[in-house]
Amino acid sequence: MNQPLTQLHRLPVEQTVSGVLEVRLDDGSPVPVVPTETGFAVLIDASGGYSLSLMRPGGWAAAVARPARAGVSLEADGASLRVSVSKAVPVMIETPGEATVFILAGPPAGEPPAPAGGRLLRFGAGQTHEAGTIQLRAGDVLWLDAGAWLRGHIVVSKARGVRIGGRGVLDGSWTAPSGLSARPIILDHCRDVSVEGITLLRPRHWMVSIGSCEDVRIKDIRQIGDGAGTDGIDIVGSRRVTVRGCFLRNGDDNIAIKALDVRRLANSCQSSFGDFDGNWTGPVEDVLVEGCAFYNDRGGSAMEIGYETRTDHIRNIVFRDIDVMAVHQFGSVFGIHNGDRAYVENVLYEDIHVEHHYDKLVDFRVLHSRWNRDERRGCIRNVTLRRIRVNRSIYNEGYTVSLIGGYNQAHTVEGVTFEDFQIDGRPVASADALDLHTRHARGIVFSRRTLDPSAPKS
Repeated sequence: MNQPLTQLHRLPVEQTVSGVLEVRLDDGSPVPVVPTETGFAVLIDASGGYSLSLMRPGGWAAAVARPARAGVSLEADGASLRVSVSKAVPVMIETPGEATVFILAGPPAGEPPAPAGGRLLRFGAGQTHEAGTIQLRAGDVLWLDAGAWLRGHIVVSKARGVRIGGRGVLDGSWTAPSGLSARPIILDHCRDVSVEGITLLRPRHWMVSIGSCEDVRIKDIRQIGDGAGTDGIDIVGSRRVTVRGCFLRNGDDNIAIKALDVRRLANSCQSSFGDFDGNWTGPVEDVLVEGCAFYNDRGGSAMEIGYETRTDHIRNIVFRDIDVMAVHQFGSVFGIHNGDRAYVENVLYEDIHVEHHYDKLVDFRVLHSRWNRDERRGCIRNVTLRRIRVNRSIYNEGYTVSLIGGYNQAHTVEGVTFEDFQIDGRPVASADALDLHTRHARGIVFSRRTLDPSAPKS
């Protein structure tokens, strides 16, 4: 029987650090360590389960692996920690008072696909490629070999059949000669586009922006970002988008679903960042996010719809099989903030595991904020939270709340169902169990119980 194979990424030496954290494979081979804003990243390919030894002077007392469901075994011995993972997935090791270690494992990417009538832009391992703005055209393939380091950003506008993939790194810290910093990936008015396998580090803004696109597939990407505005994946005015198997650590929303017009930004930055339209006010429909792990640090939500909802409909949205590793500070786990005119409807959260949260657990509101421009408000309809498992900590009691509220009697939240929703293994059967506060909301149901004052009493 073939044994699982672990392969190193041949990273450029100038992007790595030594003397702080030492990482080795089972055969003793040293693994390159990359510094990030929030800790250290280790990039490896694995054909199955893998194991590493981590060593640092501070030791590993009270080390915790996330996500909890990843099947991680930790064995600490003084300054050494052996990490064993049962499958080729990324994990993070948190230790109080010490820098976080991100093990960004994934399956080997293989060779790039043949371009469908476009170009192959391939960036090789062991080099830092100062690329600046890369504008992709129909049928192009951009490929980052494992160990490649690309400083720049990628724009795909009004094109179809584009593929972005590999196992290399896209470094979002690049700035244009004008001094402006860019969003690492912008997909604008595209069709049939895929982004798969790559790692995004050191962003300054939204990391992956999908604007007015159709049939987009995001798979197995890894992100480490910090600071306000470093959203993970923004799905804006787009239809038929799937996000699968991604590991996102962001300083703002991990997933944000919205609709807005950024043409002013697009026009003002065209000379620095390439050509794109920016009218991202189309309807948002048929979005599936599944099999992902999210960590949110500085505000925003793990799974956000809003705040900008400048379109007629945002509907048929599914979040399924998600590990919420943490939502810190003032964000929420489940967030719908409908601040413009949209009807937000048919939203399903299913099989979600929440390991840590603080400020808000559920936050569904029709409102007006500084991000909103429409004169009229919308509504929220038909939201289901099914098979949800939430862990509480000492920080939750007396601080964490849930909110469900409409704007007024004409712009309401209606039809929110909590089905098999548990906190610390106990079923949530009432608003009190969630510390839930409501206004202008109807049809809030816990299994067979309802908070709708107009419903007949049993």
